[in-house]
Amino acid sequence: MNRNCYRIIFNKARGMLMVVADIAHSGRAGTSLSSRTGYPHRQRICRVTPLAFSLWLASGMVHSVSAAGIVADHGAPGHQQPTITQTASGIPQVNIQTPSAGGVSHNTYSQFDVGNQGVILNNAHNNVQTQLGGMVAGNPWLAKGEARIILNEVNSRNPSQLNGFVEVAGKKAQVVIANPAGISCDGCGFINANRATLTTGQPQMKNGSLTGFSVERGEIQITGKGMDASRTDYTDIIARSVKINAGIWAQDLKVTTGRNNVDIAHGQIEKKTGDVSSQPQMALDVASLGGMYAGKIRLVGTETGVGVRNAGHIGAQAGAVTLTADGRIENSGSISAKTDVHLATTRELHNSGSVYAGQDTQIQSDGVFTHTGSVVSRRNTRIQTARLIGGERSLLAAGVKDDGRLAAAGNLTVSTTGELAAHGQVLSGGDMQLKGQGLDLGNSRIQGQHTELNATSGNLSTQNAQLSAGTLSARTAGQFSNNGGTINADTLQITAQSLSNRKGSLIQTGTGDFSLSLPGSVDNREGLLAANGAVRLDALSLDNRKGKVQAAQSGSLQVKTTGAVDNQQGRLLASSDILINTQALNNDNGLISAAAGTGRIKTQQAVSNTEGRMESAGRLDISAGSLNNHQGTVVSDGLSVTLDGALDNTSGRLLSQKTLSVSGSELVSDDGLIQSGSDMTLDVQDGGT
Repeated sequence: MNRNCYRIIFNKARGMLMVVADIAHSGRAGTSLSSRTGYPHRQRICRVTPLAFSLWLASGMVHSVSAAGIVADHGAPGHQQPTITQTASGIPQVNIQTPSAGGVSHNTYSQFDVGNQGVILNNAHNNVQTQLGGMVAGNPWLAKGEARIILNEVNSRNPSQLNGFVEVAGKKAQVVIANPAGISCDGCGFINANRATLTTGQPQMKNGSLTGFSVERGEIQITGKGMDASRTDYTDIIARSVKINAGIWAQDLKVTTGRNNVDIAHGQIEKKTGDVSSQPQMALDVASLGGMYAGKIRLVGTETGVGVRNAGHIGAQAGAVTLTADGRIENSGSISAKTDVHLATTRELHNSGSVYAGQDTQIQSDGVFTHTGSVVSRRNTRIQTARLIGGERSLLAAGVKDDGRLAAAGNLTVSTTGELAAHGQVLSGGDMQLKGQGLDLGNSRIQGQHTELNATSGNLSTQNAQLSAGTLSARTAGQFSNNGGTINADTLQITAQSLSNRKGSLIQTGTGDFSLSLPGSVDNREGLLAANGAVRLDALSLDNRKGKVQAAQSGSLQVKTTGAVDNQQGRLLASSDILINTQALNNDNGLISAAAGTGRIKTQQAVSNTEGRMESAGRLDISAGSLNNHQGTVVSDGLSVTLDGALDNTSGRLLSQKTLSVSGSELVSDDGLIQSGSDMTLDVQDGGT
């Protein structure tokens, strides 16, 4: 058969001659042209030139077949009216118009609906084989060359229904379907297209080139069987709003919503100002049955106050996921990427789903970030937000290996301009930095190497939390509260106004010294402050009732307060020396011990040791306003008690392996024992009893 041939048939229903493509083979083996029925009157005319063909159309001698749902706009200029026909197998075929000097074939329709059988956009001047329709005759409009871009512009009040594949016959080209009234895709896809663009924008032409799209309105919906653009290099969805209720499969997927001017490469987005009428509720809405499965994904929402919601899956198998919105972002589904995930919004961000990055995650929110789901990165996680609210089942993690364990690297950084509250798991294989006006980490589990907690102007709380770190630096301008919490770190550095460690544990597991210097008080009731090295505590006061402060291995313990030390039923323990310098000391039923060193206790006021014990392996010096040792025990390898006032040793014991000296204004020792293994000196003004 000669190339570029068409068949003229008589349509009995319409009573006129019509043109269809002349195909020698229908695509079904064993079927010849002569065996087909339904063509009672036909003749062949070969080598139809574009000029002759257009004259026939203009004169009314022949009419193009209007494939179901695809109708050329007869009000458009002639050079924008494509020829609609069918393949021999009945597939709708569009012979696109002659391309401009810029390679753009501009085709205008009053209707562009694609059925389940699909449609062929004929971009071949010669006969060519297609996947959908078999052999397709050459397009006479392409005598000067094929199109680089096939623009399908729809002028209609109704959305285009794309329920099948759009195939480019011949040379690959970018396929653009533009309908400002909207587009619905249910089982649509693209074959032999290097780029596929669905848009509700108005195409912008300049000197025969398609420069971009101007979006004012319109919604694109992906439903039912979804959209398969997996054989297309680039996929663009550009509309005022987008709803995704089914899957999208693509290689490089870009979705832009809002009133914008978008360039043809989908790289530059210019947000339009004014006219906030008829704003959609959501700019991008991905339902639970919806999803995006692509190599790389970029999602942009520019309309102020109009959000993005994902209840489905957004996954980039080869590259990154980037989502930016000028409205609220809600994720109750999953967002994942082989490389990076970047989420950014000028409003609030809500995550009750999962976010995973094979490399880095970056989240930016100018509003509140409410987090009850998971954010996990194989490398680094960085979050910047006005305020963070993390639920007890939430997870923030960096440096997570494929098996779920933490690697030795991967940093986690969370910075807020307001309050930072994280009550779930906060994990980092490498370093961690949590910074906000105030930090509430109650009931959380925190793990990192070098961990920095910084409450710039508020309080810091790790109440009922579990924290493990190589180095922990905790800074707050207010109170550091670790009530019920457990903190273990090789090195502890705490800077605060005051410390509350009621029923909590602050343990430095390394061999270095631990120093805690606060202008306010330390409340360690039923708590534990411990280090393997020396412990130095400087504060306004210390409440250690039923608590424990310990220098565990070979370290000394030094406690200095301008106020009182209350050690009732508590323990102040040092492996070597112990020094307590305070205004007043209450050690009733308590224990003060220098297990392998000397002890020195100095108070301006009274020392109460009722039923308590103060001991030292070496010498013990006590200097105080007075000493109440009622049923108490003071024992050392050399004891000196120097008092401004009285000593009450009723039923108590003062014991020294070596010398013992007592000086004061009065001594009462009913049923008491004062004993030394060497010299004893008692210097009192009133001997008492």
